[in-house]
Amino acid sequence: MKARSLILVGIFSFVGFVIASAPVATLWPRIASMQPALNLAGLSGSVFAGSASAVSVNGRTVARPLHWVFSPLALLAARLGFHVSGGVDGLSFDGKVARTIGGDIAISAMHGDGALKDLMTMVGSAFLPIDGDVALSIDSLRLVDRFPKQLAADLQVSKLRWTLTREPQLLGDFQVSVTTEADVIVARVVPTAGPLDVDGEIRVMADRHYEVDLKVKAKPGAAPAIQNLVRTLGQADTEGYFRIKTRAQL
Repeated sequence: MKARSLILVGIFSFVGFVIASAPVATLWPRIASMQPALNLAGLSGSVFAGSASAVSVNGRTVARPLHWVFSPLALLAARLGFHVSGGVDGLSFDGKVARTIGGDIAISAMHGDGALKDLMTMVGSAFLPIDGDVALSIDSLRLVDRFPKQLAADLQVSKLRWTLTREPQLLGDFQVSVTTEADVIVARVVPTAGPLDVDGEIRVMADRHYEVDLKVKAKPGAAPAIQNLVRTLGQADTEGYFRIKTRAQL
């Protein structure tokens, strides 16, 4: 490598280091206009290691607070990566987030837990009359234009409760295993404890529509309130299962 090239590499490396080491509270106002959907508040630290008291995307809070530490090893995969941790409305999370050269978002080794109702509120489904505890583990997630194109994850839902009755009805514990098969994200639901027998899957297609195909029935000895709740799903098949089938656009 010529001396001139070495000098240029040194200059750019130095400038990059200075920028990354500068207070993020000073840098963000200068680049915020480039990310109009993203809002950061209460900034401290630097690009290398810092925090924000609140982070919102398109007006929806996604973290309160957020802490980050730069991951230099992500550069080997041509990614700008960070180890992040924080919480939002009772949910906590810890894992890795990276941005690719093409602008995709890659999430890995992400773990989170909290209340199901808080998670549903964050994704805009707080109107559903259910609650419980959740534990989420994301092995890998790739977002393209803010839409999941690839996902491998496990979701544990415990003490799931139906809250539309005077006394909340315990529906049980469930495991949801998520994989990606031929560009289709498939979530399979399996009960691990409780009064319900559930089987089936939810599929999210690349064209941004989803399909739900589940079958549910009350186990022998289930409380009358649970049996009545299941009957509201419609007509049972020859095996006693009630089907939940729907298709819609995201």
